[in-house]
Amino acid sequence: MTALAPPGERHPLDELIEPLGTRIFRAVEPLQVAAILESEGLNDKIARERYGHSDVFSLAEAAYGRIALMDAPRPPAVTVLRRARPAAQMAHGLLYALPAALLPAASGLVGTQWLMPGLVLTTGIGWVLGSAAAQIAYSLAGRGFPRSAGRALRSGLVLGVGAAVLTASAIAIVRNGPVALVALCVTQMAFQIASGILLFYRREAWLAAMMLPAVAAGVAYLAVGESLAGLVTVCMGVVCVAGLVGAAVLLTLREGAGQDTPAAEPALRTLIRSNIRGLVPSFAFSLLSALFLLQAEGRYVLDRTDIAIAGAGLVFGMGVLEYRAHAFEDETRAVIREVCYPAEFTALSRGLLAKGLLVCLAVLSALATLPLAFLYATDALSHASAVMAVAHVTVGGAYFLSFLLANQGKVPHLCLAQGLALAVHPGARLLLPDPDSTLADVTLFLVAGLVFLAILLVLTVSSLRDVQQYR
Repeated sequence: MTALAPPGERHPLDELIEPLGTRIFRAVEPLQVAAILESEGLNDKIARERYGHSDVFSLAEAAYGRIALMDAPRPPAVTVLRRARPAAQMAHGLLYALPAALLPAASGLVGTQWLMPGLVLTTGIGWVLGSAAAQIAYSLAGRGFPRSAGRALRSGLVLGVGAAVLTASAIAIVRNGPVALVALCVTQMAFQIASGILLFYRREAWLAAMMLPAVAAGVAYLAVGESLAGLVTVCMGVVCVAGLVGAAVLLTLREGAGQDTPAAEPALRTLIRSNIRGLVPSFAFSLLSALFLLQAEGRYVLDRTDIAIAGAGLVFGMGVLEYRAHAFEDETRAVIREVCYPAEFTALSRGLLAKGLLVCLAVLSALATLPLAFLYATDALSHASAVMAVAHVTVGGAYFLSFLLANQGKVPHLCLAQGLALAVHPGARLLLPDPDSTLADVTLFLVAGLVFLAILLVLTVSSLRDVQQYR
Protein backbone atom coordinates (compact mmCIF):
# COMPACT_ATOMS: atom_id res chain seq x y z
CA MET A 1 0.00 0.00 0.00
CA THR A 2 1.11 3.56 -0.63
CA ALA A 3 2.48 5.29 2.44
CA LEU A 4 1.07 8.53 3.72
CA ALA A 5 2.99 11.64 2.72
CA PRO A 6 4.97 13.40 5.45
CA PRO A 7 3.57 16.79 6.53
CA GLY A 8 4.34 19.53 3.98
CA GLU A 9 4.97 17.06 1.11
CA ARG A 10 2.70 16.03 -1.75
CA HIS A 11 0.84 12.76 -1.44
CA PRO A 12 2.08 10.10 -3.89
CA LEU A 13 -1.42 9.77 -5.40
CA ASP A 14 -1.79 13.51 -6.12
CA GLU A 15 0.07 13.16 -9.42
CA LEU A 16 -2.47 10.51 -10.42
CA ILE A 17 -5.59 12.37 -9.27
CA GLU A 18 -4.93 15.99 -10.26
CA PRO A 19 -4.51 15.47 -14.05
CA LEU A 20 -7.94 13.83 -14.17
CA GLY A 21 -9.58 17.12 -13.25
CA THR A 22 -13.07 17.60 -11.87
CA ARG A 23 -14.61 14.39 -13.17
CA ILE A 24 -12.82 12.14 -10.66
CA PHE A 25 -14.06 14.36 -7.82
CA ARG A 26 -17.64 13.60 -8.88
CA ALA A 27 -17.19 9.88 -8.16
CA VAL A 28 -19.45 8.58 -5.39
CA GLU A 29 -17.75 5.19 -4.87
CA PRO A 30 -14.37 3.48 -5.53
CA LEU A 31 -15.77 1.50 -8.47
CA GLN A 32 -16.38 4.78 -10.36
CA VAL A 33 -12.78 5.80 -9.66
CA ALA A 34 -11.61 2.41 -10.98
CA ALA A 35 -13.64 2.91 -14.17
CA ILE A 36 -12.08 6.34 -14.70
CA LEU A 37 -8.57 5.00 -14.14
CA GLU A 38 -9.11 2.12 -16.57
CA SER A 39 -10.51 4.55 -19.16
CA GLU A 40 -7.19 6.38 -18.91
CA GLY A 41 -5.31 3.18 -19.74
CA LEU A 42 -4.15 2.32 -16.22
CA ASN A 43 -3.96 -1.47 -15.62
CA ASP A 44 -2.95 -3.84 -12.80
CA LYS A 45 0.70 -3.86 -13.88
CA ILE A 46 0.95 -0.05 -13.68
CA ALA A 47 -0.87 -0.08 -10.35
CA ARG A 48 1.74 -2.51 -8.94
CA GLU A 49 4.91 -1.06 -10.45
CA ARG A 50 4.17 2.69 -10.16
CA TYR A 51 1.85 2.98 -7.17
CA GLY A 52 2.55 -0.17 -5.12
CA HIS A 53 -1.00 -1.56 -5.23
CA SER A 54 -1.96 -5.12 -6.15
CA ASP A 55 -4.50 -4.08 -8.80
CA VAL A 56 -6.53 -1.18 -10.16
CA PHE A 57 -9.35 -1.70 -7.65
CA SER A 58 -6.98 -1.44 -4.69
CA LEU A 59 -5.51 1.72 -6.18
CA ALA A 60 -9.03 3.11 -6.76
CA GLU A 61 -9.90 2.52 -3.09
CA ALA A 62 -6.83 4.46 -2.00
CA ALA A 63 -7.48 7.24 -4.52
CA TYR A 64 -11.11 7.54 -3.43
CA GLY A 65 -9.97 7.97 0.17
CA ARG A 66 -7.44 10.59 -0.88
CA ILE A 67 -10.05 12.52 -2.90
CA ALA A 68 -12.21 12.93 0.20
CA LEU A 69 -9.36 14.88 1.82
CA MET A 70 -8.64 17.14 -1.17
CA ASP A 71 -10.32 20.34 -2.33
CA ALA A 72 -12.19 19.86 -5.58
CA PRO A 73 -10.42 21.76 -8.37
CA ARG A 74 -12.20 24.54 -10.20
CA PRO A 75 -12.44 24.45 -13.98
CA PRO A 76 -9.82 26.57 -15.75
CA ALA A 77 -10.71 30.17 -16.44
CA VAL A 78 -12.21 30.65 -19.88
CA THR A 79 -12.61 33.94 -21.68
CA VAL A 80 -16.33 34.55 -22.08
CA LEU A 81 -17.63 36.74 -24.88
CA ARG A 82 -19.75 39.30 -23.07
CA ARG A 83 -23.05 40.33 -24.63
CA ALA A 84 -23.74 43.14 -22.19
CA ARG A 85 -22.78 46.64 -23.36
CA PRO A 86 -23.66 48.87 -20.41
CA ALA A 87 -23.61 52.37 -21.88
CA ALA A 88 -25.08 51.47 -25.27
CA GLN A 89 -27.84 49.14 -24.08
CA MET A 90 -28.95 51.27 -21.14
CA ALA A 91 -29.36 54.19 -23.55
CA HIS A 92 -31.82 52.30 -25.77
CA GLY A 93 -34.87 53.42 -23.82
CA LEU A 94 -33.83 57.06 -23.99
CA LEU A 95 -33.07 56.74 -27.71
CA TYR A 96 -36.51 55.29 -28.42
CA ALA A 97 -38.07 58.19 -26.50
CA LEU A 98 -36.32 60.95 -28.48
CA PRO A 99 -39.39 61.79 -30.64
CA ALA A 100 -41.23 62.76 -27.43
CA ALA A 101 -39.41 66.09 -27.67
CA LEU A 102 -41.48 66.81 -30.80
CA LEU A 103 -44.87 65.98 -29.30
CA PRO A 104 -45.71 69.50 -28.02
CA ALA A 105 -45.01 71.03 -31.43
CA ALA A 106 -46.86 68.26 -33.28
CA SER A 107 -49.86 68.52 -30.95
CA GLY A 108 -50.04 72.27 -31.47
CA LEU A 109 -49.89 71.79 -35.24
CA VAL A 110 -52.40 68.94 -35.64
CA GLY A 111 -54.38 68.79 -32.41
CA THR A 112 -54.13 66.31 -29.56
CA GLN A 113 -57.58 64.85 -30.26
CA TRP A 114 -56.31 63.48 -33.58
CA LEU A 115 -52.60 63.04 -32.97
CA MET A 116 -52.70 60.87 -29.84
CA PRO A 117 -55.06 58.15 -31.14
CA GLY A 118 -53.02 57.97 -34.31
CA LEU A 119 -49.74 57.64 -32.45
CA VAL A 120 -51.12 54.98 -30.10
CA LEU A 121 -52.27 52.82 -33.01
CA THR A 122 -49.14 53.28 -35.09
CA THR A 123 -46.93 52.63 -32.06
CA GLY A 124 -48.67 49.31 -31.49
CA ILE A 125 -48.40 48.32 -35.14
CA GLY A 126 -44.77 49.41 -35.27
CA TRP A 127 -44.02 47.45 -32.09
CA VAL A 128 -45.35 44.25 -33.63
CA LEU A 129 -43.86 44.71 -37.11
CA GLY A 130 -40.51 45.93 -35.79
CA SER A 131 -40.22 43.05 -33.33
CA ALA A 132 -41.13 40.50 -36.00
CA ALA A 133 -38.62 41.94 -38.49
CA ALA A 134 -35.86 42.01 -35.87
CA GLN A 135 -36.62 38.43 -34.80
CA ILE A 136 -36.42 37.24 -38.40
CA ALA A 137 -33.24 39.23 -38.98
CA TYR A 138 -31.53 37.82 -35.88
CA SER A 139 -32.50 34.32 -36.95
CA LEU A 140 -31.17 34.81 -40.49
CA ALA A 141 -27.95 36.46 -39.34
CA GLY A 142 -27.34 33.60 -36.91
CA ARG A 143 -27.79 31.10 -39.74
CA GLY A 144 -25.23 32.89 -41.91
CA PHE A 145 -27.53 34.93 -44.16
CA PRO A 146 -26.67 38.59 -43.41
CA ARG A 147 -28.01 39.92 -46.71
CA SER A 148 -31.34 38.23 -46.16
CA ALA A 149 -31.39 39.69 -42.64
CA GLY A 150 -31.05 43.13 -44.21
CA ARG A 151 -33.87 42.37 -46.64
CA ALA A 152 -36.10 41.34 -43.75
CA LEU A 153 -35.42 44.62 -41.95
CA ARG A 154 -36.09 46.65 -45.10
CA SER A 155 -39.33 44.74 -45.66
CA GLY A 156 -40.41 45.52 -42.10
CA LEU A 157 -39.73 49.20 -42.73
CA VAL A 158 -41.81 49.26 -45.91
CA LEU A 159 -44.68 47.35 -44.30
CA GLY A 160 -44.60 49.64 -41.28
CA VAL A 161 -44.77 52.83 -43.33
CA GLY A 162 -47.58 51.38 -45.45
CA ALA A 163 -49.52 50.38 -42.32
CA ALA A 164 -49.04 53.89 -40.88
CA VAL A 165 -50.41 55.47 -44.05
CA LEU A 166 -53.52 53.28 -43.97
CA THR A 167 -54.12 53.68 -40.22
CA ALA A 168 -53.64 57.44 -40.12
CA SER A 169 -55.73 57.93 -43.29
CA ALA A 170 -58.57 55.93 -41.76
CA ILE A 171 -58.47 58.05 -38.59
CA ALA A 172 -58.36 61.27 -40.60
CA ILE A 173 -61.33 60.21 -42.72
CA VAL A 174 -63.50 58.77 -39.94
CA ARG A 175 -62.83 61.58 -37.46
CA ASN A 176 -62.46 64.34 -40.04
CA GLY A 177 -58.86 64.95 -39.02
CA PRO A 178 -56.22 67.02 -40.83
CA VAL A 179 -54.08 65.62 -43.63
CA ALA A 180 -50.96 66.47 -41.61
CA LEU A 181 -51.93 63.64 -39.25
CA VAL A 182 -50.93 61.12 -41.92
CA ALA A 183 -47.51 62.68 -42.35
CA LEU A 184 -46.84 62.74 -38.60
CA CYS A 185 -47.93 59.13 -38.07
CA VAL A 186 -45.80 57.99 -40.99
CA THR A 187 -42.84 59.90 -39.53
CA GLN A 188 -43.35 58.30 -36.14
CA MET A 189 -43.56 54.81 -37.67
CA ALA A 190 -40.48 55.43 -39.83
CA PHE A 191 -38.52 56.50 -36.76
CA GLN A 192 -39.69 53.52 -34.72
CA ILE A 193 -38.60 50.88 -37.23
CA ALA A 194 -35.54 52.70 -38.61
CA SER A 195 -34.19 53.25 -35.09
CA GLY A 196 -34.68 49.54 -34.42
CA ILE A 197 -32.56 48.79 -37.49
CA LEU A 198 -29.76 51.05 -36.28
CA LEU A 199 -29.83 49.39 -32.86
CA PHE A 200 -29.79 45.97 -34.58
CA TYR A 201 -26.48 46.97 -36.16
CA ARG A 202 -25.25 48.58 -32.91
CA ARG A 203 -25.26 52.14 -34.24
CA GLU A 204 -26.56 53.85 -31.12
CA ALA A 205 -24.24 56.82 -31.62
CA TRP A 206 -25.60 57.37 -35.14
CA LEU A 207 -29.16 57.43 -33.86
CA ALA A 208 -28.38 59.94 -31.12
CA ALA A 209 -26.41 62.24 -33.41
CA MET A 210 -28.96 62.21 -36.24
CA MET A 211 -31.89 63.01 -33.94
CA LEU A 212 -30.07 65.69 -31.94
CA PRO A 213 -31.20 68.62 -34.18
CA ALA A 214 -34.85 67.55 -33.89
CA VAL A 215 -34.62 67.24 -30.10
CA ALA A 216 -32.97 70.66 -29.87
CA ALA A 217 -35.75 72.15 -32.03
CA GLY A 218 -38.39 70.53 -29.81
CA VAL A 219 -36.83 72.01 -26.68
CA ALA A 220 -36.59 75.43 -28.35
CA TYR A 221 -40.28 75.27 -29.27
CA LEU A 222 -41.18 74.93 -25.58
CA ALA A 223 -39.49 78.27 -24.98
CA VAL A 224 -41.07 80.02 -27.99
CA GLY A 225 -44.48 78.39 -28.27
CA GLU A 226 -45.50 80.07 -31.54
CA SER A 227 -47.27 78.20 -34.34
CA LEU A 228 -44.57 79.06 -36.89
CA ALA A 229 -41.92 77.70 -34.54
CA GLY A 230 -44.01 74.56 -34.18
CA LEU A 231 -44.10 74.10 -37.95
CA VAL A 232 -40.33 74.56 -38.20
CA THR A 233 -39.81 72.08 -35.36
CA VAL A 234 -41.98 69.42 -37.00
CA CYS A 235 -40.24 69.94 -40.34
CA MET A 236 -36.87 69.54 -38.63
CA GLY A 237 -38.12 66.28 -37.11
CA VAL A 238 -39.28 65.00 -40.49
CA VAL A 239 -35.90 65.80 -42.05
CA CYS A 240 -33.99 64.06 -39.25
CA VAL A 241 -36.18 60.96 -39.46
CA ALA A 242 -35.75 60.90 -43.24
CA GLY A 243 -31.99 60.90 -42.74
CA LEU A 244 -32.40 58.14 -40.17
CA VAL A 245 -34.34 56.03 -42.65
CA GLY A 246 -31.69 56.56 -45.28
CA ALA A 247 -28.95 55.48 -42.88
CA ALA A 248 -30.94 52.40 -41.88
CA VAL A 249 -31.49 51.35 -45.47
CA LEU A 250 -27.80 51.84 -46.31
CA LEU A 251 -26.83 49.68 -43.33
CA THR A 252 -29.07 46.84 -44.45
CA LEU A 253 -27.51 47.02 -47.92
CA ARG A 254 -23.91 47.30 -46.75
CA GLU A 255 -23.81 44.75 -43.93
CA GLY A 256 -22.96 41.31 -45.23
CA ALA A 257 -21.69 42.59 -48.54
CA GLY A 258 -18.05 41.78 -47.73
CA GLN A 259 -15.79 39.49 -49.69
CA ASP A 260 -16.38 36.53 -47.38
CA THR A 261 -20.14 36.61 -47.94
CA PRO A 262 -21.54 34.23 -50.57
CA ALA A 263 -22.59 35.96 -53.76
CA ALA A 264 -26.15 34.64 -53.54
CA GLU A 265 -28.52 33.62 -50.77
CA PRO A 266 -31.83 31.78 -51.02
CA ALA A 267 -34.98 33.81 -51.53
CA LEU A 268 -36.18 35.51 -48.35
CA ARG A 269 -39.56 33.80 -48.47
CA THR A 270 -37.82 30.42 -48.68
CA LEU A 271 -35.69 31.15 -45.62
CA ILE A 272 -38.65 32.46 -43.63
CA ARG A 273 -40.85 29.52 -44.61
CA SER A 274 -38.29 27.07 -43.24
CA ASN A 275 -38.39 28.76 -39.84
CA ILE A 276 -41.99 30.00 -39.74
CA ARG A 277 -43.06 27.70 -36.91
CA GLY A 278 -40.40 29.17 -34.64
CA LEU A 279 -41.32 32.76 -35.55
CA VAL A 280 -45.07 32.55 -34.93
CA PRO A 281 -44.78 32.45 -31.10
CA SER A 282 -42.47 35.49 -31.11
CA PHE A 283 -44.90 37.39 -33.32
CA ALA A 284 -47.79 36.40 -31.05
CA PHE A 285 -45.97 37.54 -27.91
CA SER A 286 -45.13 40.91 -29.48
CA LEU A 287 -48.78 41.33 -30.41
CA LEU A 288 -50.02 40.39 -26.94
CA SER A 289 -47.46 42.65 -25.24
CA ALA A 290 -48.39 45.65 -27.37
CA LEU A 291 -52.07 45.02 -26.70
CA PHE A 292 -51.51 44.65 -22.95
CA LEU A 293 -49.69 47.96 -22.54
CA LEU A 294 -51.41 50.11 -25.12
CA GLN A 295 -54.98 49.16 -24.19
CA ALA A 296 -54.21 50.17 -20.62
CA GLU A 297 -52.81 53.57 -21.64
CA GLY A 298 -54.70 54.35 -24.85
CA ARG A 299 -58.05 55.02 -23.21
CA TYR A 300 -56.52 57.89 -21.22
CA VAL A 301 -54.48 59.74 -23.86
CA LEU A 302 -57.19 62.35 -24.46
CA ASP A 303 -59.02 63.03 -21.21
CA ARG A 304 -56.52 61.85 -18.55
CA THR A 305 -53.05 62.72 -19.77
CA ASP A 306 -51.75 62.46 -16.19
CA ILE A 307 -52.38 58.69 -16.29
CA ALA A 308 -51.11 58.35 -19.84
CA ILE A 309 -47.71 59.86 -19.00
CA ALA A 310 -47.39 58.21 -15.58
CA GLY A 311 -45.84 55.14 -17.16
CA ALA A 312 -43.18 57.03 -19.10
CA GLY A 313 -40.49 55.73 -16.75
CA LEU A 314 -40.88 52.26 -18.30
CA VAL A 315 -40.01 53.65 -21.74
CA PHE A 316 -36.85 55.28 -20.42
CA GLY A 317 -35.92 52.12 -18.51
CA MET A 318 -36.33 49.57 -21.30
CA GLY A 319 -32.64 49.83 -22.10
CA VAL A 320 -31.78 48.99 -18.49
CA LEU A 321 -33.95 45.87 -18.71
CA GLU A 322 -32.17 44.83 -21.89
CA TYR A 323 -28.74 45.42 -20.38
CA ARG A 324 -29.53 43.53 -17.18
CA ALA A 325 -30.83 40.58 -19.21
CA HIS A 326 -27.56 40.39 -21.15
CA ALA A 327 -25.57 40.89 -17.96
CA PHE A 328 -27.42 37.98 -16.33
CA GLU A 329 -26.50 35.75 -19.27
CA ASP A 330 -22.85 36.79 -19.03
CA GLU A 331 -22.81 36.20 -15.28
CA THR A 332 -24.40 32.76 -15.51
CA ARG A 333 -21.99 31.68 -18.26
CA ALA A 334 -19.12 32.75 -16.02
CA VAL A 335 -20.58 30.91 -13.02
CA ILE A 336 -21.08 27.69 -14.95
CA ARG A 337 -17.34 27.59 -15.61
CA GLU A 338 -16.53 27.99 -11.93
CA VAL A 339 -18.73 25.32 -10.37
CA CYS A 340 -18.57 21.54 -10.39
CA TYR A 341 -22.15 20.57 -9.60
CA PRO A 342 -25.56 21.64 -10.98
CA ALA A 343 -26.79 22.39 -7.46
CA GLU A 344 -24.01 24.95 -7.04
CA PHE A 345 -25.00 26.67 -10.30
CA THR A 346 -28.67 26.74 -9.35
CA ALA A 347 -27.95 28.31 -5.96
CA LEU A 348 -25.62 30.97 -7.37
CA SER A 349 -27.80 31.76 -10.37
CA ARG A 350 -30.80 32.33 -8.12
CA GLY A 351 -28.79 35.01 -6.36
CA LEU A 352 -27.90 36.56 -9.72
CA LEU A 353 -31.53 36.49 -10.78
CA ALA A 354 -32.63 38.19 -7.57
CA LYS A 355 -29.95 40.84 -8.01
CA GLY A 356 -30.94 41.52 -11.62
CA LEU A 357 -34.65 41.76 -10.83
CA LEU A 358 -34.11 44.04 -7.84
CA VAL A 359 -31.83 46.32 -9.85
CA CYS A 360 -34.44 46.59 -12.60
CA LEU A 361 -37.24 47.35 -10.14
CA ALA A 362 -35.09 49.92 -8.34
CA VAL A 363 -34.10 51.72 -11.55
CA LEU A 364 -37.66 51.70 -12.88
CA SER A 365 -38.92 53.05 -9.55
CA ALA A 366 -36.41 55.88 -9.70
CA LEU A 367 -37.36 56.69 -13.30
CA ALA A 368 -41.06 56.56 -12.40
CA THR A 369 -40.53 59.48 -10.03
CA LEU A 370 -39.71 61.76 -12.98
CA PRO A 371 -43.21 61.90 -14.54
CA LEU A 372 -44.76 61.86 -11.06
CA ALA A 373 -42.63 64.85 -10.04
CA PHE A 374 -43.74 66.68 -13.19
CA LEU A 375 -47.38 65.92 -12.41
CA TYR A 376 -46.91 67.10 -8.84
CA ALA A 377 -45.29 70.32 -10.00
CA THR A 378 -48.21 71.00 -12.35
CA ASP A 379 -50.87 70.08 -9.73
CA ALA A 380 -51.97 67.11 -11.89
CA LEU A 381 -50.83 64.27 -9.64
CA SER A 382 -53.61 61.88 -8.58
CA HIS A 383 -53.94 58.54 -6.84
CA ALA A 384 -54.73 56.93 -10.20
CA SER A 385 -51.57 58.25 -11.86
CA ALA A 386 -49.44 57.06 -8.92
CA VAL A 387 -50.97 53.56 -9.16
CA MET A 388 -50.37 53.56 -12.92
CA ALA A 389 -46.69 54.38 -12.36
CA VAL A 390 -46.35 51.49 -9.88
CA ALA A 391 -48.09 49.18 -12.36
CA HIS A 392 -45.55 50.07 -15.05
CA VAL A 393 -42.68 49.35 -12.66
CA THR A 394 -44.19 45.91 -12.02
CA VAL A 395 -44.70 45.22 -15.70
CA GLY A 396 -41.11 46.31 -16.35
CA GLY A 397 -39.87 43.69 -13.89
CA ALA A 398 -41.93 41.10 -15.76
CA TYR A 399 -40.43 42.15 -19.09
CA PHE A 400 -36.92 41.72 -17.67
CA LEU A 401 -37.82 38.10 -16.92
CA SER A 402 -39.44 37.77 -20.35
CA PHE A 403 -36.10 38.69 -21.98
CA LEU A 404 -34.43 35.83 -20.08
CA LEU A 405 -37.12 33.30 -20.98
CA ALA A 406 -37.22 34.39 -24.63
CA ASN A 407 -33.48 33.79 -24.91
CA GLN A 408 -34.12 30.24 -23.69
CA GLY A 409 -36.77 29.63 -26.37
CA LYS A 410 -39.68 29.66 -23.93
CA VAL A 411 -41.75 32.08 -26.01
CA PRO A 412 -44.91 29.90 -25.92
CA HIS A 413 -44.78 30.10 -22.11
CA LEU A 414 -44.52 33.89 -22.41
CA CYS A 415 -47.60 33.98 -24.65
CA LEU A 416 -49.56 31.98 -22.09
CA ALA A 417 -48.43 34.24 -19.23
CA GLN A 418 -49.25 37.39 -21.19
CA GLY A 419 -52.62 35.95 -22.13
CA LEU A 420 -53.43 35.34 -18.46
CA ALA A 421 -52.45 38.93 -17.65
CA LEU A 422 -54.80 40.14 -20.38
CA ALA A 423 -57.55 37.99 -18.90
CA VAL A 424 -57.16 40.04 -15.71
CA HIS A 425 -56.92 43.39 -17.50
CA PRO A 426 -58.96 44.22 -19.45
CA GLY A 427 -60.71 40.84 -19.19
CA ALA A 428 -62.01 41.31 -15.65
CA ARG A 429 -62.80 45.00 -16.01
CA LEU A 430 -66.54 44.35 -16.29
CA LEU A 431 -66.47 42.55 -12.94
CA LEU A 432 -65.41 45.70 -11.11
CA PRO A 433 -68.04 47.27 -8.83
CA ASP A 434 -67.66 50.46 -10.85
CA PRO A 435 -66.22 49.64 -14.31
CA ASP A 436 -66.04 53.35 -15.14
CA SER A 437 -63.86 54.15 -12.12
CA THR A 438 -60.42 55.23 -13.25
CA LEU A 439 -58.75 54.27 -9.98
CA ALA A 440 -60.34 50.81 -10.03
CA ASP A 441 -59.24 50.30 -13.64
CA VAL A 442 -55.57 51.19 -13.08
CA THR A 443 -55.55 49.12 -9.87
CA LEU A 444 -56.77 46.15 -11.88
CA PHE A 445 -53.96 46.79 -14.35
CA LEU A 446 -51.53 46.72 -11.42
CA VAL A 447 -52.97 43.35 -10.34
CA ALA A 448 -52.55 42.05 -13.89
CA GLY A 449 -48.92 43.19 -13.83
CA LEU A 450 -48.34 41.38 -10.53
CA VAL A 451 -49.88 38.19 -11.95
CA PHE A 452 -47.66 38.49 -15.01
CA LEU A 453 -44.56 39.05 -12.86
CA ALA A 454 -45.35 36.14 -10.52
CA ILE A 455 -45.88 33.66 -13.37
CA LEU A 456 -42.67 34.64 -15.13
CA LEU A 457 -40.70 34.54 -11.87
CA VAL A 458 -41.82 30.96 -11.22
CA LEU A 459 -40.92 29.97 -14.80
CA THR A 460 -37.51 31.62 -14.61
CA VAL A 461 -36.58 30.10 -11.24
CA SER A 462 -37.64 26.68 -12.51
CA SER A 463 -35.51 27.09 -15.63
CA LEU A 464 -32.37 27.55 -13.52
CA ARG A 465 -32.36 23.80 -12.90
CA ASP A 466 -31.70 23.19 -16.60
CA VAL A 467 -28.00 24.06 -16.56
CA GLN A 468 -27.38 23.09 -20.19
CA GLN A 469 -29.31 26.02 -21.65
CA TYR A 470 -27.05 28.52 -19.87
CA ARG A 471 -23.82 27.24 -21.41
